[in-house]
Amino acid sequence: MGKFSFKDKIKEEVVFDSGIRGKRILLYGCNDTGKTFQACHFPHPFLIETEAGGSAVNCPKEDCTERWSKFTDIVDDLVKNADEYEDDLQTVIIDTAENLVKLSERAVCNTFGVRDISEITGKQNGYNICRTDFQLQINRLTAKRYTVIFISHEETIDMTDEVTGEVYKFIQPKGTSNEKSSMRMLRDLCDYCIYCRPNGIDKETYETINSTAICKRTKNVFARSRFAIKTIVNPFTAENLISAIEDSVKKSAEQEGAKVGEIKETEKYTKKDYLEIIKPYVTKLWGVCQEDVTRIIECELGEGRKVSDATDDELVALDNIYNNLVTKATLLGIDV
Repeated sequence: MGKFSFKDKIKEEVVFDSGIRGKRILLYGCNDTGKTFQACHFPHPFLIETEAGGSAVNCPKEDCTERWSKFTDIVDDLVKNADEYEDDLQTVIIDTAENLVKLSERAVCNTFGVRDISEITGKQNGYNICRTDFQLQINRLTAKRYTVIFISHEETIDMTDEVTGEVYKFIQPKGTSNEKSSMRMLRDLCDYCIYCRPNGIDKETYETINSTAICKRTKNVFARSRFAIKTIVNPFTAENLISAIEDSVKKSAEQEGAKVGEIKETEKYTKKDYLEIIKPYVTKLWGVCQEDVTRIIECELGEGRKVSDATDDELVALDNIYNNLVTKATLLGIDV
C-alpha cells in the first residue's frame, strides 16, 4: 500500500460511476408493494432469503434463515468468485434486511451466552460488535461492484413539528429508530433509501395498482439519495427505477462538474499489503487466544502453515484471515 499524497488527488479526474453497478439500494414498505418482485427484475439477480417469501419469483435464490455464518459463507463465495460470476450475477437481493440483522445479533448472543444484545456487559459493547461485523460483510460484498438491494418492512412513529409542536405520523424503515442497531447503520450506508407506497386496488378491474416509489424525504416519509434523483418514480417498476438512478448519477455529475464513466474495482491488495495489515492483529490476539488465531489461519491455508507461507495466489485466503481476525478482536473488545 503506497503512502498517501494529496498532490495526486489534485491531479485526479473526478468521475461518477455510471449505471447501477456498485449501488446500494434499500427498498422498504408494507407487504404486497412489489419490492421483491421488482428487485428480482434487476439485471442478473440472486435472491438471499432471510425470510420465506421468494417462492413467486423466478431467479437463483438461497435460503439463509437460520445462521449468520451461512450469510458469511455466501459473501465469501461471491467475493472470491466475483470475476467468474461477472456475466451471470449483477444484482444481489437480501430479503429482508432486518432479519439479516437479527441473524448477526443472534450469532453474537450465542458467542457470549446471552439471549439479547443488551445483556452483554463489561468492556464489550454488543451493538458495536454486531455493527462492526455486519458492516464488514456488507462492505466486502459491495466492494465487488454488485448492485446490492436490501428489502425491509416499514414502521410508523410519532414525530413532532419543531415549529408548530404538531404531532404527526412518520413512516421509516423498520428498526431504524434504534441508533445502536445495524438497521440504522444500513439505512445511512445505502446510496438510495426508497419507500414503496401502495396504491390499492383498481375499482374497475380489481387488480392491484402498481406502487409508487418515493425517493426523497417528505413530511411523512423517510427517503434519501446521495444523488439528485427525482422525488417520485411512478409506477414503481425495475425498469423505471433503474432509469431514475442512472439519470440521477448523470445529473449529479453535471452539478458537480464531473464526468460519468465506469469505475473499475478498487486496486487489489497484494500479498505484502495483507501481511502488513494482518500482523498487528496476530500480535494483539496471540497472547489472548493463540489457539483461535492458529485455527483461523490453518482453516484458510492448511494445517501447520503460517500467514507468511501464503503465496500470491492465496489472496482470498489472506482476506478471509484478516476479516476473521478483525471479527475476533471486536468480539473480545481488543483495539488494534
